[in-house]
Amino acid sequence: MQISQKWALGSSMILMGVVFLAANVLQQEDYPIIPDSIYPTDIFFVAVSPIVIVFSAILVARHGMTGNHSKAWILFLAGSISWYMADLTYYYNSEYITQNNNSYLVDYLYYLSYFLYFGFMLFYVKPRKNKITKRIIILGVIISASFIAPSTYFILQKPTTDNAETGINMVYPFLDAMVFVPAFVATVLFFRGEVNFLWITITLGVICMAVADTIFLVERCLEMFSPSSFANLFFAWKWILFAFGAYSHIKIFGATKNGLIKQ
Repeated sequence: MQISQKWALGSSMILMGVVFLAANVLQQEDYPIIPDSIYPTDIFFVAVSPIVIVFSAILVARHGMTGNHSKAWILFLAGSISWYMADLTYYYNSEYITQNNNSYLVDYLYYLSYFLYFGFMLFYVKPRKNKITKRIIILGVIISASFIAPSTYFILQKPTTDNAETGINMVYPFLDAMVFVPAFVATVLFFRGEVNFLWITITLGVICMAVADTIFLVERCLEMFSPSSFANLFFAWKWILFAFGAYSHIKIFGATKNGLIKQ
């Protein structure tokens, strides 16, 4: 990734933080675009997520259907589509879902996304398996417990008469931990100089996703979640990192073999 692209990435991340800070200060919940459904910051998720999907589709077309990188980007594309569908379903049915906990379509779509992103990360690190030690994996598993412990505690502490809802919520901490481990491994590989910066943007996006979901679960259990939440900020950072990572891969595809040579 070129310096100009890194600068643009950093600026985008900072700008998004400023936007969410302003949304909190100005209390955007008082100015919904669609009552009980879409607020100003939600426009980002509706508009920017498709950009990641388009970039991913381009990469799938360029890599073809065979090989680890091809399979990785196919899974990444499918995961992004599934997550976007879940977001749209959430916005469309948000008021209904709040009142009717028997509808878990959104959760099932998010579940699917996690498994697809997990598969993406596995195919990404597979060519570098000789560089991965048991120590790195064990350390990643230990750190991933930080996603399970707080979320599980708050979920179990929340008074509820709906065991199904509790069960649905309990799945998320383990999914967060699941995707974190290969993302952590990839991050270690980056600092060892095994992969270039474009890959770390995707990896950090996955980590942001796990962090965001943990914050979301805790805030929802404490009844503190809002459209201006830090959880949504991390989800926004996820899409920004995904977009820059995929775009950078498109830019260098063909210049280096599978975009793996450090830039």
